[in-house]
Amino acid sequence: MHRLRSFGPTALLIAAAAGFSAAAEPATFLELPYRYVIGGFRDGKWLTSEQAGKTIAPGAAFRLFTLKGEAGRVTARRAGPDVDVCPDVWIAALDTEPDETPAIAVAAPWNPLPRPVKIADNTVEVYVKAVAEILAGQGIRKPDVRITQHLRVDLDGDGEEEVLLAATHYPTADGEGSAPTASGPGDYSFVALRRVVDGRVVTQILDGEFYEKAQEFNAPNVHHVGGLLDLDGDGVMEIVLHSQYYEGGATTLWKLGPKGAEKVLEIGCGV
Repeated sequence: MHRLRSFGPTALLIAAAAGFSAAAEPATFLELPYRYVIGGFRDGKWLTSEQAGKTIAPGAAFRLFTLKGEAGRVTARRAGPDVDVCPDVWIAALDTEPDETPAIAVAAPWNPLPRPVKIADNTVEVYVKAVAEILAGQGIRKPDVRITQHLRVDLDGDGEEEVLLAATHYPTADGEGSAPTASGPGDYSFVALRRVVDGRVVTQILDGEFYEKAQEFNAPNVHHVGGLLDLDGDGVMEIVLHSQYYEGGATTLWKLGPKGAEKVLEIGCGV
């Protein structure tokens, strides 16, 4: 079994500082429908869930975004830690229920969606072959390819579209994003980024896990793309990934750079 990332039984929160923008006003972003504060950005640095949560004032306005585009607005009353389960993760209280979920709620002085996201066909042959090659490289020799997301977007504004592929194979999953408690031989779930670098296509597995053999009660994750948004105001769109296992989940934020995408924020909550 090859597993690129797993979460422990307690809450996990990681934040990395980066100087991609010098925005003076703080930006904050929430994961909906659970209202978790993913983090924020201010003065060239990424903020943890707690740091960003403390900047949310009563009446703070958030714009909602799905992969299809802007999807409404909500107003926050306050934010505080999830004391009973995940004290490192803050949760925002909202005045109204959002019109559409799942979504990413963003409070920022810039446009978080500078370029549209295209939701493409999951059965395009070139990408089915690309996923099969990824799986073979991870030890799954006769893969059952099941692409769940095929997204196209110009992340960095250079005129060249990047491709995000999510693929999941768990026979006991219900198709709605829920995760099983065990994995079978040849099971997997991952998200990969494909981009053109110096005239050639480069594939990077952002997050995922791969199982050559069956495992009992190993709590595998289902991985998918939750958002593609500019969350630090520099015009480059970040990649928001969600993962879910049977008793919890996580959200990670990835920043595109010349050498590939790097993880800059991560929150997780589970038991």
